[in-house]
Amino acid sequence: MCKSLAEAARYFDEIRDELQGLREIDNLEMFRLVTDLGKALPGLEESERTEDNYVHGCVSNVYVSASLVDGCVHYQGESESHVVRGYLAVLVEGLSGLAPSDVVSGTADLVEQFARGTDLKASLTPNRANAFGNIYKLMVSKASGFQ
Repeated sequence: MCKSLAEAARYFDEIRDELQGLREIDNLEMFRLVTDLGKALPGLEESERTEDNYVHGCVSNVYVSASLVDGCVHYQGESESHVVRGYLAVLVEGLSGLAPSDVVSGTADLVEQFARGTDLKASLTPNRANAFGNIYKLMVSKASGFQ
């Protein structure tokens, strides 16, 4: 059974609240948490670093793969940038386990609220902020391929 959109929303809300709290203390602490999240993200096999998995529009090399297990989408990813890898980890954790139709039609508001709530565009360079959106778009595209 796939996880629900409500479970995904709770995860994004929890991470957003934690990042906001750290940002109020110090931006450096916020970025430390983001990079720590990225460190927990397993890397991809060389065979998964393909053109189909490449996230275009990023300064660093970013890859996202997806598989369908028991009707639920599971993502993996990799990035050379520590900060982008952290935000990639948030997206991988938040979206993995959902039904493909939920990823496609039910997550845009969750991800947008997370980005707005963490003030992603103001806290990242424009290229890194764009990377977040481009990663999400590829994840949705991959989920739509499973419908």
